[in-house]
Amino acid sequence: MQQAVESRSGLILSLFGLNFFTIAWQNIHMYKGSQLDVLGVDALFLLAAATLVVSVLGCVPLRKVRTMLAALLLGISAVLAALECFSIYHYEALVGAGIITAVLQTNRQEAGEFLRMYVGWPGLAIGLLFLGAWGALHRHPLKLQFRPWTRHWRSRALPLFLLAGGAAGGCLWQFYHSFVINDSLDIPAVRVARAMDTSVRNIRAFEELRQQAAADVTLTANGSDVPYVVFILGESTNRERMHLYGYPLENTPNLDELAAKGEIAVFRDTIAPQGATVAVLRELMTFNDAESDKEWYEYNNLIDVMKAAGYRTYWLSNQESSGIWGNVGQLFAERSDVRRYTQLRESHEEGGRLDEELFPLVDEALQQPAAKNFYVLHLMGAHSLYYLRFPYIFTKFSLDDIPTPQNDLSEEKRTEIAQYENALFYNDFVVSSLMGKFQDKEALVIYLPDHGETIYDNGSNFAGHVEENPNRQQLEVPLVFWASPAYRQKHPEKWQAICAAVNRPYMTDDMIHTLLDILDIRTSEFNPAKSVINPAFAADRKRMVRGRDYDADMKTK
Repeated sequence: MQQAVESRSGLILSLFGLNFFTIAWQNIHMYKGSQLDVLGVDALFLLAAATLVVSVLGCVPLRKVRTMLAALLLGISAVLAALECFSIYHYEALVGAGIITAVLQTNRQEAGEFLRMYVGWPGLAIGLLFLGAWGALHRHPLKLQFRPWTRHWRSRALPLFLLAGGAAGGCLWQFYHSFVINDSLDIPAVRVARAMDTSVRNIRAFEELRQQAAADVTLTANGSDVPYVVFILGESTNRERMHLYGYPLENTPNLDELAAKGEIAVFRDTIAPQGATVAVLRELMTFNDAESDKEWYEYNNLIDVMKAAGYRTYWLSNQESSGIWGNVGQLFAERSDVRRYTQLRESHEEGGRLDEELFPLVDEALQQPAAKNFYVLHLMGAHSLYYLRFPYIFTKFSLDDIPTPQNDLSEEKRTEIAQYENALFYNDFVVSSLMGKFQDKEALVIYLPDHGETIYDNGSNFAGHVEENPNRQQLEVPLVFWASPAYRQKHPEKWQAICAAVNRPYMTDDMIHTLLDILDIRTSEFNPAKSVINPAFAADRKRMVRGRDYDADMKTK
């Protein structure tokens, strides 16, 4: 084993480098250099693992088999490293299930277009150069001779080094377990294999879901004539933390200005029906609600209804393009006439792109509009990790700005709260900018996040949201209607009805009824008692969330 290690040091270092550099990139990209200690421990563990693999390989008696296995290991590592480099360069992300899903679901034409756009002749030349270099190394491997001590001491150093590597692995498991379970220390082979498995399972689950979903829409009336209807679907936004709703920090200057001018209708008592995106979308985008007695996918959905009413439908998203959390959104996206994502990303992949990357997708869609257009713009909003949701230029608040009663929390918690407020500050810019793109059109824009967010409220140690047991902070969301001057002039009675309803208690599992009521679209499933703008609206309806009465049990807690 010692002889194999000494004679094949180049192979050891090559395997280590090809597998470690993506781990280093991911952690530095995610943690901005604040977690270099875990990288050092992982480097020791991975180098010892590569040394052990090569040393065991050296014990294979047949030279041809030994050479073939070494070439296979090096070849797989090199190919995966090249794919990771390609993904980092073009997507600023490592290969994950989102990209794997896109590859598995593509066809020959799409693959050709992708290769021409992202690879081309320069990429082909680099690929050939890479293969040539790999072939040269395979035929003439590096033979680094690292012999600083006598053979006697080297024979003792090897087992000590392997023991140190094993100890590093134990240290990772014991003290850096969170890095292990969130996959940020996976080598490319493990990560791609896991992504492949996740992708295949997601595709199968989605196919089953698609086959079960209802698609038979029959309109009983259709008086819709609004050419631009926009639904901005936000993320993880608690209205209690917005200046628009009375929070001390001025994190919504643009919406505040629109409210002062009377250009937006701000609903004051709106809640989400669930505390997590998937569960919300099942009710928000369909006729399914708290009183339903069938599965959510047995009800007609908003996309299909709008298509039946003559609208060209768009799903433009900065959220995941696939995955266990993305399947429901992906279902509605697939039913849309036009669907575009800012990135190829799976649900469990951290990071993401800024919401402003939706702007060019909206601009492109506006260049060739239909007579009637319906847009769903799906934001990342204030989804954790909060510091990833806004650019540096929108860093307005710091831990010292956090108002009472949270100003006495720990420095770490106040920093996270400040990051959330900065994310809302940036979200205000995104939402108001999207509204501005329709200023000169006859347009109605609705801004509604899927659910809220808990940020160490009421003395808790929790920040985030959970489906199983949401509290009021995870349910209370903003609901804002904006109408262009042309819309308000042509539909004054509708705008008046919207503004008159802002203080009504409302739960967004009935949003489909409200939107169809505004547009004068009717189906057999439409219920005027569930439209917040309708005179028949049942304001005394109990708002039940997972069996709990929000107004009686949760509103003041």
